[in-house]
Amino acid sequence: MKIGIEGNPLFSFSGNLNGIGQFAKYLIEASADEEPSINFEIVRMLMPHRKFTPPLKSHSNISYRVVRWLPPIFYYQSFKRLGWAPPYDKIALRKYDLFIFFNFVTYPLSKNTKSILFIYDLSFIHYGQYSSPKNKAYMEKFVPKSIDKATKIVTISKFAKNEICEYYGIPSKQVSIVNPAVDHDIFYPRDRKSIEEIKKKYKINQDYILCVCTIEPRKNLIGILNAYEKLSDDLNMNYTLVLAGGKGWLDEEIDSKIKKMSSSLNIIKTGYVPDEDLPVLYSGAEVFVFPSFYEGFGMPPLESMACGVPVITSDNSSLPEVVGDAGIMIKADNTVALSKEITRVLTDRVLHESLRKKGLDRSRQFSWNKSAEVLLDLIKQTTQK
Repeated sequence: MKIGIEGNPLFSFSGNLNGIGQFAKYLIEASADEEPSINFEIVRMLMPHRKFTPPLKSHSNISYRVVRWLPPIFYYQSFKRLGWAPPYDKIALRKYDLFIFFNFVTYPLSKNTKSILFIYDLSFIHYGQYSSPKNKAYMEKFVPKSIDKATKIVTISKFAKNEICEYYGIPSKQVSIVNPAVDHDIFYPRDRKSIEEIKKKYKINQDYILCVCTIEPRKNLIGILNAYEKLSDDLNMNYTLVLAGGKGWLDEEIDSKIKKMSSSLNIIKTGYVPDEDLPVLYSGAEVFVFPSFYEGFGMPPLESMACGVPVITSDNSSLPEVVGDAGIMIKADNTVALSKEITRVLTDRVLHESLRKKGLDRSRQFSWNKSAEVLLDLIKQTTQK
């Protein structure tokens, strides 16, 4: 069986994959390991002068089809402006049993080629004010059209499935769930020496409270900053707030507040953290805070639990599905509650240890092998119809 994959999410000229790219990477690799009889071919359009570097680990059943005869900008602009473009499998000069689109939108395919479309959440609908106007308009136009054309829809949580089915009027049986997971060979509690080295790298001189996310309003960083400001003088003096993540949309207010608070409080904004540093940075934190307003799944709390760090997160959207009873949940807009719970975790060592153990146990329920098995079953069901 030959499965085509639209490869754009797996590539980044900066070398830093976003959340969708990471999800696709781990899921494809695990699926290839689980089912050697299926060949996964990643299709990528690239200008002739661009160097191609395979983004995944070497597998006997993962291959690449690099299309250089058609300039990518012509294809994507034709699709965006006219709603038409040549079938994606045809430009690859291949025949596929199934084609997978990992990034909300399907491109045209040949008449008999089936497809699976991944839609992660509806943040562009419910929190469109935090999206760029161009991206919001693009998603609002092409996501419903893609849903109509896809053979099967996949999302990442029960919450997201319910939203998608309700908003677009899709039968529940048409939408499947493939949970994200963590690689437990990467995300695990690290030793003290490694933690001290990472603290030195990021100039963290104290114990620290951590948040990992894109720097944007939907992640409720203003709420985190306000909660940190409300901590007692003793805790503020002894714990640094570390905000780790790349630049997002509409981050001006966040940056302004950080600059204002930094004159009297210990706040470190690291910028994008490379994959190899992230598990160690998690492991060194005394508590991980993630009071997001909305998440289709919420990977950072899961990664943090896998690294043995207590988690405080919101009680909204998909986050209760991820954390279960292994973390503390608060209302995202309740800054006072967030500050109180941070204080409890930092000062109550029995609670701290209980949350640490529960988080480790909870994180083991999510593995890429389990997620790959769900996707492979779905591929087989879809191609047999």
